[in-house]
Amino acid sequence: MSHKTDVEIRAPRDDDSVVDGVPLPRPGDDAWQRTRVAIADGQVVGSASLMLAPVTDWYFCEVTVVPEYRRRGLGTRLYAAVYELTERSIPVVTRAMSSRPIRRRFAESIGCSTLVHCPAPWIDPTSTAGQEWITQQQLPDGYQTVAMDELPIERVEQAWATYFEWAHRPFGTVHTDQLPQYWTRYSDGLDPDASRLSIKTATDTIVALSLVTPDAWDGRTMIVSETVHEEQRHGDQLLGATIAASLSGLADQGIRRVELEGHSTDAHSPQIVQTIPAGGGDPMDILKLAPPHGGSAHEAARPAAQRGHAPPAERSEAP
Repeated sequence: MSHKTDVEIRAPRDDDSVVDGVPLPRPGDDAWQRTRVAIADGQVVGSASLMLAPVTDWYFCEVTVVPEYRRRGLGTRLYAAVYELTERSIPVVTRAMSSRPIRRRFAESIGCSTLVHCPAPWIDPTSTAGQEWITQQQLPDGYQTVAMDELPIERVEQAWATYFEWAHRPFGTVHTDQLPQYWTRYSDGLDPDASRLSIKTATDTIVALSLVTPDAWDGRTMIVSETVHEEQRHGDQLLGATIAASLSGLADQGIRRVELEGHSTDAHSPQIVQTIPAGGGDPMDILKLAPPHGGSAHEAARPAAQRGHAPPAERSEAP
């Protein structure tokens, strides 16, 4: 491909030829309408897409440019083009993982601020250190841990929804009416046996959860975990023991890399992360992106867009 070829920024088309490594939503998907592509030599060499988070008011932005066309301002042009498709009252955010440093550099070139940090530590539950950590986690008296498939799914959903609402407040308004639909999609990918919940025996109340998504991406099995209520007595202890129950089951399956998801703003998971034996990780910041330079002059709100799926915690190299 020629580096001097003029590059056109436009909406994607069904019959576009796409260079390997450039992600595009499926035609007809919600994000397809909020995608712009860079065309050079008749091929898509870069893309920018916006996904409207399903239950919170923010757009996830993914910008990708193939290596041969980087450092030419294409990422900035793509971001400016896709920003024109936003409703201005809704912020635009992106994920910057340690394993993808180019993402942070690009975000900083645009202008950004950190909304929340996600430590994302890895643990090998089959290792000696992992087994020792699992053994150290003990429930307080009066509680028990059960597998997700031992409880009515409606009770699990309600506990998850209660947790989700308070844990995602730092990101803005949580549209609780959208949670049932989001739960349906999310729960379809859970391992109901490895996912564990802790219950207060006297009241049969779910107090903590550890939800396991096997092989979520990049070979990682992921655990989303927290107490059901932000203010929970014995919260750290309950959460540690609930996670340990999931890890014990995953160790029996021979799973060697498990990532613990969580936010620096969570009530208890930051304390748990500090006790996890060193096993690597892929820390991530969620960054709020500034409007494109010169783009703030057009602040009229766009028509509200239909709420879509949040993107996977991925994966493609940014420009």
